[in-house]
Amino acid sequence: MMLIMRKSAFTYSKWLSYCTNRKRFLSSSSSERVRIGCFSGFWGDSCSFAAQQLVNKGDIDFLVGDYLAEVTMSLLAAMKKRKPELGFCPDFFEHLAPVGPKLSEKNIKVVVNAGGLNPDACAKTLKGLLQQFGLSLNVASVVGDDLINKGIELPEIEGIPYNTMNCYLGAEPIAKALDGGADIVITGRCVDSALVLGPLIHKFGWNMNDFDKLAQGSLAGHLVECGAQCSGGNFTDWHLVPDFSNVGFPIVDVQQNAVFKVTKPVNTGGLVSFGTVAEQMLYEIGDSQCYALPDVNCDFSNVSIKETGENEVEVSGAVGKPPSSTYKVSATYIDGYKATSMAPMIGPNAAQKGKLNAMSTIKRCEKIFAKMGMGKFEEVNVECLGSGSNYGKSIDSSAAKEVVVWSSVRHNNKKALEMWAKEIAGASTGMAPGFTTLVGGRPRPTPILRYRPFYYSKDLVEISVNETKFENSNTEFSTTQPQSPPEVTHPVVKEGDHSYRLEELAFLRSGDKGNSANLGIICRDKSLYEVLDARLTSNAVKEYLNFLGEDLVVTKYNLPGIGAFNFVLDNALGGGGVASLKTDPQGKAIGQIFSDFIVEGLKEKSYYISR
Repeated sequence: MMLIMRKSAFTYSKWLSYCTNRKRFLSSSSSERVRIGCFSGFWGDSCSFAAQQLVNKGDIDFLVGDYLAEVTMSLLAAMKKRKPELGFCPDFFEHLAPVGPKLSEKNIKVVVNAGGLNPDACAKTLKGLLQQFGLSLNVASVVGDDLINKGIELPEIEGIPYNTMNCYLGAEPIAKALDGGADIVITGRCVDSALVLGPLIHKFGWNMNDFDKLAQGSLAGHLVECGAQCSGGNFTDWHLVPDFSNVGFPIVDVQQNAVFKVTKPVNTGGLVSFGTVAEQMLYEIGDSQCYALPDVNCDFSNVSIKETGENEVEVSGAVGKPPSSTYKVSATYIDGYKATSMAPMIGPNAAQKGKLNAMSTIKRCEKIFAKMGMGKFEEVNVECLGSGSNYGKSIDSSAAKEVVVWSSVRHNNKKALEMWAKEIAGASTGMAPGFTTLVGGRPRPTPILRYRPFYYSKDLVEISVNETKFENSNTEFSTTQPQSPPEVTHPVVKEGDHSYRLEELAFLRSGDKGNSANLGIICRDKSLYEVLDARLTSNAVKEYLNFLGEDLVVTKYNLPGIGAFNFVLDNALGGGGVASLKTDPQGKAIGQIFSDFIVEGLKEKSYYISR
């Protein structure tokens, strides 16, 4: 594709100026290997340098970016309701602006899900920008994931209007768009890993029943979909990661046989190692023997991760099985309102005074509500950050002399929350001392968005690529969902008299899916696998984390290939996402909390760990 320039030369500053005014728009790789870099892990990721770094230093063939989550879709729905021509992620244009000309010069293709709820409008806006700045790049859009107007009814929320309803599309429509000559592909909701798998299907010509290759390609996508979280971000050994200010964004270098390496651009910060990659592999997965995707059911239980060089890791061994005949659908609906305040408290007994003030304000409001016939708060959550509130009962809070009081309340009547917001500041003069300020001022009520997943027949979903109807080429589907065998417990054998914090023996990472969290634990050396397997049971994890909720359910899955365990924690997040009143609504800190779990009865640590 040749670069076409108008008389007025392209300048980054001109494009960026255009992009930041929201009112106005709200080298060919060989067939042997393909290099794909991911510059965005979510809507809100760094706009300043990631795309430039990958394009300028990464020697990549494809540039991909992930923007969407359940919360994001709801925000985009509100945006589209205000202005029907919006509903996509405008940050994408800021990401693309500084690398626009080089995409054509280097023959780099772009795949993003920034289309959100309006891929066609996103594509149309981008085409206008490209034309204005004299760039000739073909833009394609993939639509069909939005089911909001399909008349689907779910019994448990019958009569409540949906906010969003989108199915997770697969990788084949992206591959078809690339097959048709697209330089930039914009999708709505699809599985995050499809952003990488689609280009691989396109470049290598993989069949849609090459399930092992599809599983490997999906794993490549899963590893880089969260951007720098694969290359040093959120890593247990954060102190070993150089230069977060210039963190290198991840690249997968994939061979025709689907074996791939994970790396990053040279002369960048961050770290690519066994630990960083293994942590990301377990991030937000469920059953390790059946990671269900639209194109393939993946078995990651015997994956191999090997360090092959500095900041270079080889990954192989994912196994694929036929997918189901349904798409997973994410529906959201509004279920009342919530509001949250944060207020520092300083001085002796700060936590006790802070909680007293918060609960007294709530009690006062409920007396007023009773007179007005509005009823009590549906839910209340008060935490004193700095006193160990996120650790349950494992920390004595009496010594804390400075805390931040997090007060979050839910009510079906928005006016009740507005009244509560007006009462909070009264604590500064009429309650226990030490209240300093309201962070961010008086809180505002926001809608609570509940997440409701379900499954919908693929035959009923109409997908189009650039307004051309798309047909899935795979006709081989599983009739039953594969799953891991039930947990097997082993007797704990005392091997010595030493005890260690779990972090000394393992890497940990946690994440979320709706109201469930997952806790991934990877042995620092595989010689620890049997030792930890016996001690890290679902019951042990539940007992340690029981403060997450009375209905907590813990399920354990084993990954012997890398010496790891994945625990799924259902009912752990107070509703999860924007429905939760907790300070950790997405379970990001659970891995850090569990790193203090004590493992007893071991020999000297050096006996096990050679890494």
